[in-house]
Amino acid sequence: MKKDILIGISLFLVAFVIRVAGVSSVSMYTDEWLYWIDTNRILASNFIPTREVFEYTNPFLSYIGALITLLFEGELKTLRIISVIFGSLTVSMLYLFGKVMYDRMTGLIAALFLCFSPYHSLYSRIFMLEALTLFFITLFLYFFWLSQCSEEWKKSTTYAIISGAMMGLAFDAKYISFFLFPGVLVYVLWTRRFDFKEILDTKIILTLIFAFLFFLPLLIILFYTGVGLNPIVYQSKERFEKVSVANIRVADIPLIELPVRVERSILDVFAHGAVVLSPPLKSIFFFSTISLFPITFLCYLPDFMRREKKSTFLIAPVLMLLVLLFGLPNKPYYMINLFPFYFIMLSHLTAKSFEHLKRNGCYRNILSVLIISLTVIMLFFYLITGSTSPFWDEGEYSWIKSGVEYIKNDIIRSGYEGRILIGTTTYSKAPVNYPIYFSDLNASTISILKPASKYSSELADIDLEKINILKPHYLIPSEEKYEYYFKESIKREIFKNYKIFFHSKMYPHRYYVLKRNMLNHQINLEGSPMSGKDGKISQDLFDGSVPNVMKVGKIYTVLVQVKNTGDSRTNFYVNVYSSDQYVVYVDGGGWCSIVLNRDSTGMLKFKIIPLREYAGDLSITADLYARFEDGTCGKVDSCSDYVVEIIK
Repeated sequence: MKKDILIGISLFLVAFVIRVAGVSSVSMYTDEWLYWIDTNRILASNFIPTREVFEYTNPFLSYIGALITLLFEGELKTLRIISVIFGSLTVSMLYLFGKVMYDRMTGLIAALFLCFSPYHSLYSRIFMLEALTLFFITLFLYFFWLSQCSEEWKKSTTYAIISGAMMGLAFDAKYISFFLFPGVLVYVLWTRRFDFKEILDTKIILTLIFAFLFFLPLLIILFYTGVGLNPIVYQSKERFEKVSVANIRVADIPLIELPVRVERSILDVFAHGAVVLSPPLKSIFFFSTISLFPITFLCYLPDFMRREKKSTFLIAPVLMLLVLLFGLPNKPYYMINLFPFYFIMLSHLTAKSFEHLKRNGCYRNILSVLIISLTVIMLFFYLITGSTSPFWDEGEYSWIKSGVEYIKNDIIRSGYEGRILIGTTTYSKAPVNYPIYFSDLNASTISILKPASKYSSELADIDLEKINILKPHYLIPSEEKYEYYFKESIKREIFKNYKIFFHSKMYPHRYYVLKRNMLNHQINLEGSPMSGKDGKISQDLFDGSVPNVMKVGKIYTVLVQVKNTGDSRTNFYVNVYSSDQYVVYVDGGGWCSIVLNRDSTGMLKFKIIPLREYAGDLSITADLYARFEDGTCGKVDSCSDYVVEIIK
């Protein structure tokens, strides 16, 4: 027992060091921004459930993030530590699972694969659901198997209850974990020769009951907030009603393309670190990875067909997961849920091959020699790529960071001193704004995508009208988005004013930089100059509501009193923002509208939340816009006040 504790702690520490070392270098993911926004919304609502937080995804991680913000601070790199911790703990738990199912050698090899997996390390460095979900899945596997193999009634029922709780928490973390439920049923029915009475076994019933009890609070809140089952319906159906580069269902991929897509996904996930290897070494890594995948499952198939319990317990959930993946978008990162099953299977197969080799020698065990050789090669490359991943793996959106740096260098060379406008094909501007923020580039961003017509099968199109009106200086689409959205008719229009200035073909920085032919135009995103005659903000009331000193995680209310000083009924729009959006969050995006009659006054309230410590003058600004009779909108007033310090 002491030896297992020592091994578990050692594995955790190694995994933690590898993962925490690269936290700051990974570019922001779009989903990270969404979970970060949900975290701030939770703080703004004082942890009271709201519809917008529960509408599309599980907010379990965001609630943990909100708690961490209150205890420490809410910077993205701080919130990413949540994934670092859960990802590192998963490594130790996988060792324990492999040990109780087979032996210490199996658990250790499996844990080493997960510990040094560059792909798992990446998703343990970002504020997304994968590390948290995989942790609870692995805990479920560990305790469920203990409940099945324990002969003492009290212990086995306790393990069954804990395994049910872990299954429920996995459901709470991410809906994809539902594959565990049919996986358990298939395991029971297959090993008990379809005796349906076995489902009523006390341990199985306890597992399912406690899984439901731990999922029930989320279910109640979904209906309490009026969301109902919409998140599940959206994930399984609505998101596929429109086609985009990111949401093509696996089931919709032509059959002739499917094997190639599957092979590419396996290599993307299980040989993620091959990008840093030389071509010959990369080929060897790819060959060992893609060869071991079918060998492992084929070697387990005979035991599965004989209804052997251990093999069935590993194979049944995998089959259910693959069925589920068939109806989900073609996103490789869903395959991360295969890790605990596959690494245990591969590790046991390797350990068993060693035993066969000892007993019978090399000549009688060619397959064993092949399995051991391929596994050693794969694990060797995992050790190299995983341990160095903090230095080279900047994530899927690293091309944006690279593109921003390229634009910055081009601006310096050209001597242009105005504010730059960059057009991007990301659905959210956050992944582009984040590297701009840290690069000190004087730039704004716009999305050049627009929602497609409701009669179109596409999700989005290039917005040529926006490009022609705002005239962004640069466009930076990824290679994938460029090939998908820039159809020939679009290219003809865009290339009238733009040229391809740079094309990076080096993975993972595959992107284009399109530069406008006439760079030296000034942009005006503020609308018409302030007239002061149509509306007015009360400066005194605004100043009184902005505190000089704030506390991290505490909710403050900024008051904006608007008076209609014009001659007619007017629509007003107020935008409240801080000079550093990553220090102070403004709820609702900082925008609110109000309609006022002539000479009337209205009050608007904005919740603001400090996310981290800060010293110095941080401005909180309120801009007032009015919609004029000709349909145009212009800024009519603005006021600012300063926060001097933000403390914990």
